[in-house]
Amino acid sequence: MKFEFNPYNMDTKKMIRIPLVILVICIGILCSFLVMYGTPVRLGYDFTGGTVITVPSTKDVGYLEEKYQAYDLLFVRDMGSRTMLQFGPMDPDREKEVRDSIIQEYGVENVQLDYSGATFGKDLQHLAIIAIVISFVLMAIVVFVAFRIPLPSFMVILCAVSDIIMAMAMMDIFGIELTLGSLAALLMLIGYSVDTDILLTNKVLKEKKNTKDDFKRIFDTGFTMTTTTLAAVVVMFIVSTFSYLFTSYTQITILSEMSAVLIFGLLADLLNTWLLNAGFLRLYIDKRGRKR
Repeated sequence: MKFEFNPYNMDTKKMIRIPLVILVICIGILCSFLVMYGTPVRLGYDFTGGTVITVPSTKDVGYLEEKYQAYDLLFVRDMGSRTMLQFGPMDPDREKEVRDSIIQEYGVENVQLDYSGATFGKDLQHLAIIAIVISFVLMAIVVFVAFRIPLPSFMVILCAVSDIIMAMAMMDIFGIELTLGSLAALLMLIGYSVDTDILLTNKVLKEKKNTKDDFKRIFDTGFTMTTTTLAAVVVMFIVSTFSYLFTSYTQITILSEMSAVLIFGLLADLLNTWLLNAGFLRLYIDKRGRKR
């Protein structure tokens, strides 16, 4: 059955109010995590440093948590045929002690170790902030050059920011840490977010397509664009997250995290583009028409 929706049929103020309320709730979630953890999203191994050890899944997760909790164990994650143990930064003697204990229990050939220093993690944090800021600045420049109208251009940027904030809030809710994979997904969302917003704004303002039928056609095009991408990302999430159920491979963590963040962001984009941005454009057109 064909999905029927037309932003033109909704009450304009309600269209704007719904995503703004959700945005405020998401900002509240990020602020609460900032108070609790010092960052709006929990930082993963890539940004904090530490030791990651993966072993065959022959022991219960609870057993591993209890045995190694004295070694700054951050979490234990079941990845199908293997189990990942992530430890925070430790001094060399403690790190060697826990490594030797695990190797003795599982055998050196079955243990995979990965280590990252805390200083390197802090450097990555700074680089991540710079990358996000530069991405938003360049995106804002392109949008303002394309439309040359301050308020509609600002709304395109606001929708992109809202998509990122909502995706980050969902990361907190579902326990997804900020890693290099999830950071890459957030940067990708900047591009995905502005696609449909630029489509809508360009059609309405530059091509003067602002009737009820025009909004329906624009929505059908944009909705198809987003849901096509969303379908591909959902498949990637299922395959990377549950690959161990169908094959001998373990969970592909980086692809699982990236696809999950993209799903959150694309769903947020549907909300922000076709309610927040569409509602604002209708108000903007009506106000401009009354002035004329």
